Amino acid sequence: MEVTKMQISGVAKVATTADGKTVLEVAGRPAFELNRVALSIWTRLEAGQSPEEISAQIASEFKAPEELAARDVTRFIKKLKDNLLVYDEN
Repeated sequence: MEVTKMQISGVAKVATTADGKTVLEVAGRPAFELNRVALSIWTRLEAGQSPEEISAQIASEFKAPEELAARDVTRFIKKLKDNLLVYDEN
C-alpha cells in the first residue's frame, strides 16, 4: 500500500488572532478559522505525516471512531487542496 505524503504551500501558515482564535493565513491574510481538530491535522501535515497516519492519531487524540476521524481528515485535506494550500507529494 502506497502512503500518500502531502506538501504544504509556502504561502500558508497558522496564526493566532487578537481575540485568541487560531486561523490559517494565506499570504498574510486570514483564510480559515481552525478548530482543535483542524489545527491538529494541519500541524501533522506540516510534520510530513500522511493522511493515513493523521487519521489514526486524530482518532486516538480525540477518542473518536477511526471512520469519523478518517472522514474529517479527508474533508479538511480536500478543502485545503481545493484552495491550493496542500498537494500530493507523490
